[in-house]
Amino acid sequence: MTGNRKRKQHGGPYVSGAAFAPAPYPYRCRMCHGKCTLACADAVEDVIDFRTANDVAAFIAEPVLGEGGIIVPPEGYFQRVKEILDRHHILFIADEVQSGFGRTGRMFGIEHYGVEPDILGLAKGIAAGLPLGAFIARPEVADSFRPGEHLSTFGGNPVACAAAIANIDVLVEERLPERSRELGAWLLDSLRPLAERFPAIGEVRGLGLMVGLELVVDKQTKQPAPDLAARVRAAARERGVLVGVGGFHGNVVRIQPPLVIDQDQLGLVVEVLDEALSAALAG
Repeated sequence: MTGNRKRKQHGGPYVSGAAFAPAPYPYRCRMCHGKCTLACADAVEDVIDFRTANDVAAFIAEPVLGEGGIIVPPEGYFQRVKEILDRHHILFIADEVQSGFGRTGRMFGIEHYGVEPDILGLAKGIAAGLPLGAFIARPEVADSFRPGEHLSTFGGNPVACAAAIANIDVLVEERLPERSRELGAWLLDSLRPLAERFPAIGEVRGLGLMVGLELVVDKQTKQPAPDLAARVRAAARERGVLVGVGGFHGNVVRIQPPLVIDQDQLGLVVEVLDEALSAALAG
C-alpha cells in the first residue's frame, strides 16, 4: 500500500526505515509564499539529515503524482533533488507506473525534467492491460545483482512479455507519446475556461493525457471539496464518461483516457464534465 493511500485510509504504521519528504505541490505550497524557491526540493536534504541515519539507499518519486492528485512538480524540482542525492550518494528511483509509456507526452514522465534516474519502476501501461511489472537500471546498478538475488513467482510470463513488446511497438510506430502531448495540451486549454466559469475549480493541471481538476469549496481558502468531486464522478458516469478521483483529500477529478482517444472524444469529455459540474453543484 502506497504512503498516499495509507494516509487517505488512515492506515499505519508506515514501513520502518522509510521517511517522507514534502510533496512538490505548487497549488498548496506553504513554503514559498507565492514565488517558488524550490523549498520543497531543499527539504529533501533536511529529511536526509534529520529523519534518517544518513545511510539512505534510494529516493523514490513519481514524475507526476497520480494517486496524489495529478501533481506536476515545479520546474527545476528534480534537478535540485538530483544534486542533493548525488552529494549523499543516494540512488534516484523514478516510479513510472502511472506516468510511463506515453501517458505524459513523453515515453517516460521523467524525461520532462532533464534528469536521469538510476532506476525506473514500470508497470500498467507497459503491457496495455496484461499483468506485468519491470524495472530498468543503469548498468552499474543492474550488474550489481547476482543470480538468485532477484526473483518473482510469476516473473517472465511469456504472454505478458509478448504483449509488452507488441504494445511498445505500437507506442513507437503510432507516435502515441507525441499524440498524448498534443491532445493533452488541447485538453488543458479546453478545460481552463471551465475554471473561469466554475469557482469550485481551484486548478486545472497536468502533463499529456494525465490531467486533474482540483475542486475546492472556496478559491481563496482552497478548502478541499471531496464530496463535490464524488458527485462529479457519479454525474459523469451517468453521462457515459468514467473519471477518477484522487488526491490526499479526495478532491481531484482525474482524467487519464486511453492514449488512442481522439479529439472528438476528448471534446465529449469536456462537455460531460461541464454538465457534471453543473449537476453536482446544483445537487
